[in-house]
Amino acid sequence: MSISAIYAKGMIKPLVKLGLEEYEEIEIEVKRKKIFEKFHGKLELDEKTADEIIEMEVWD
Repeated sequence: MSISAIYAKGMIKPLVKLGLEEYEEIEIEVKRKKIFEKFHGKLELDEKTADEIIEMEVWD
């Protein structure tokens, strides 16, 4: 299962209902969303420049 969540006040909060049992043990892998998804449509860039920005190591 892959879901979106936000981190606020020291807690990870899912944006959808998970359907898990109380005290069920789970494993979580945290990946930051690419900055492109946050700002999509807000900057006018050519495709080559956008790809270069997305691939920058600073976002990993």
